[in-house]
Amino acid sequence: MKKGKVSENIISRSVIKTIKYKNRSYIMTGAALGSDASVNAVGTVMGTAGAGLMFENEKLWYGSELLNFDVKRAFFNAVNNVAAQCGEPKAVSVNLVLPRKTKEQDIKSLMRMISGICEREKIEIAGGDTEITDNVKSPIINFTAFGEYMPEEFTDIKSVAEEGMDIVISGYIAASGTAALVHLKRDALLERFQGSYLEKALALENCMNNVPASVRACHYGVRIMHDLSRGGIYSGLWELAEKTGKGVEAVMDCIPVRQETIEVCERYNLNPYKLLSNGAMLMAVRNGGELCEYLNQREIHAVVIGRLTNNNDKVILKNDEKRYIEPPRGDQLYVLMN
Repeated sequence: MKKGKVSENIISRSVIKTIKYKNRSYIMTGAALGSDASVNAVGTVMGTAGAGLMFENEKLWYGSELLNFDVKRAFFNAVNNVAAQCGEPKAVSVNLVLPRKTKEQDIKSLMRMISGICEREKIEIAGGDTEITDNVKSPIINFTAFGEYMPEEFTDIKSVAEEGMDIVISGYIAASGTAALVHLKRDALLERFQGSYLEKALALENCMNNVPASVRACHYGVRIMHDLSRGGIYSGLWELAEKTGKGVEAVMDCIPVRQETIEVCERYNLNPYKLLSNGAMLMAVRNGGELCEYLNQREIHAVVIGRLTNNNDKVILKNDEKRYIEPPRGDQLYVLMN
C-alpha cells in the first residue's frame, strides 16, 4: 500500500463496514467517512491525531524543528477535529511511542514542549501513556482531544444540510503545508528565496488553530463544519460532501491562498490545493456573506467559496470550466518526499 492516509475506498470497505456494534443511546456520531470526531450523549466531543508518521527524515528527532512542527500540527489537528464537531476543546491525552535509544532527557524536553503548547492554548493534559520499543525508529506522539459540545441540543449534520447553502472557508489553504516544505527543504529554498521571505513562510505554522473560528461560528449558529488537514482543500471538499450527504461546487479563484504558498509550491511543482492545510475550516450555512462579515469583524479571515448541491458531484469551477474533484489520494508532501 502507498504511504500516507489510507484511501477512502479502503476505509469504507475495510474499516467502516467492519464496525457492527453501534450504541446510539450513548454515541451520537460514530465512525463515518468525513467525520473526524465523535459526540456522546453527555456532550463530550473526542478527536485524535498523531505526530511522527508523516515524515521519514533523519531530522525527525528530539528537539528538531521538524519534530516540533509535526507535534504542533498533530495537537491542533486533534483539537480542530473536536472544534469542527461544535466542541470547545478542554483537555488532551498524550500517548508516546518512543525508540529504544531515547534518553530520559529526551522525554523531558518533548513533554516540556507539548506542555508549553497546551499551556498557551489553555488545554489541560489529562493523562496518557509512554512506551519504549524497538519497533519505531523515531518518536510517535498521539493526541486524543476532549471538549464540550457547545449547542444546547445535538444536531445531526445530514438532517440540516440543504442544497444552496454557502460554503465558507476561514483561514488560508496550505498554510501548514508551506511551513512543512520550508522545514524539509530550507537549504535548497535559500538558493531561490531570501531568508526573510522563508521566515514569513515558516510563520504560517502559527496559523493552525481553528478553535477561535469554530467557537465563534458555532455561537453564530453554524452547525456544519469540517477542518482541513492532509490532502488540502480538495480532500476537505470531498469529505464535506460525505459528511453532509450533498454535492459541493467551489470556485477556484475564490479559495484563499497566500503568495508564499504559491511560490514555494511552484519551486517543487506541487499543487497547493492538495497540500496539508491545518488552520483552514470549511463551514456550510445560509447567507454565508453575513457569516464572513461576522468573522472578519472579529479578525478571522473568511470568504464564500461555493455552495452545497443536491447531487453527489464534487466540482471545482475555473474560468467557466467544470473540473471534478478526485477522491482523496494522499498529500502533496508525500510527492515531495518520494
